[in-house]
Amino acid sequence: MSIAGEHRPDSLSRVAGPVGIGGWLVLPLLDIVITPFYSVYEIYSMVTGWDLLGPYVGGAEDGRFEVARLPLLAYAFTSGIRGVLAAYCLYLMLKRSPRTPRWMIIYYAMEFMFGFLNFFINRALEGILQQAGTQDYWILAFNTAICLIWIAYFRRSRRVANTFRSRQAEADKQLGEIFS
Repeated sequence: MSIAGEHRPDSLSRVAGPVGIGGWLVLPLLDIVITPFYSVYEIYSMVTGWDLLGPYVGGAEDGRFEVARLPLLAYAFTSGIRGVLAAYCLYLMLKRSPRTPRWMIIYYAMEFMFGFLNFFINRALEGILQQAGTQDYWILAFNTAICLIWIAYFRRSRRVANTFRSRQAEADKQLGEIFS
């Protein structure tokens, strides 16, 4: 209550709306839970299938065997980065850190970039393996749409703001509005 008797909201109150890890926020949570395990699986598949690449490429005599390994190494490297970043985002989300929305936006921006990188890796491998496929375009379009949707969600969702907003940051913001 202010001096004039009018009601002023508490400076630490949150915006009305849902709070907690629920609703649509469960889908990104599932993504960052599954991604580290899937990344380990991808890297394991890469390591165990490394020597099996020869018959698909046609042998090492024409040099395509060694060239095909470079895109596969890049793919394994991006899988490792994705897994580590997803595990860190999971840690932040379960801790309900105020840094979670920013890191999830970074995660989906990296997923967006890795989607393009993997698209070009697949196109390079298809050229080396002399196979062509149109499914890569659909995968790229789907990946782009998903990443843009989740980036917008983490920027604008009330649930995200209510769950991960720093109470101190909100108080500082309102204090700044008073003195500006």
